[in-house]
Amino acid sequence: MADLSDIVTKIRRTLRRQRRWTVALCAALAVFSVTQALAPPDPPTTSVVVASRDLPAGQVLGPDDVRVVRLPRDLAPKGVAASAEVLVSRTLASPVRKGEPISDRRVVGDALVAGYAAGLVATPVRIDDAEVVSLLRVGDHIDVYAAVSDDVDDARRVVTDAAVVTLPQVAEDARDGALVVLAVTPGDAASLAQGSAAGPLSISLRG
Repeated sequence: MADLSDIVTKIRRTLRRQRRWTVALCAALAVFSVTQALAPPDPPTTSVVVASRDLPAGQVLGPDDVRVVRLPRDLAPKGVAASAEVLVSRTLASPVRKGEPISDRRVVGDALVAGYAAGLVATPVRIDDAEVVSLLRVGDHIDVYAAVSDDVDDARRVVTDAAVVTLPQVAEDARDGALVVLAVTPGDAASLAQGSAAGPLSISLRG
């Protein structure tokens, strides 16, 4: 009988220990469930196009230059592209870092001239002297000249009082000039294209 009593006692002790573990497990599960119920839901996300690598200003975007990621909707910049196809063949108006969202203000287009006079377009032009371009600031107004002969003094004014919209970063060792994006009329944009085809362009800063 003694042996039977010992066995019964051991069984009761085992059941009590298991009961404690069961109670502890149920309590932990209850706490976890409450925590999950009180935790805020994951924020809604949206598709955002970012640069696949560091890209220079003036880059014509190709399929390998961009990729689509998901970002919380509240963190997505305004005007950012949601589809890579929208940006393919567009020209960057300024440098973009790898992983940086690409918005409508980063590419040459109507968004660059938002806030300027109606009817203006954003036109990138390459100026022969990169050091002169480095003196410019966004908002400056310039005149643009095109050389008409080898004579340094023989040039014609192509555009008058054009606003500088953005200034892509100029490399320190730039030898082929620097890019400037101007807000001009469609007619002035055509004149700039003709002038640049005829020879190098130069500028003067208006007061």
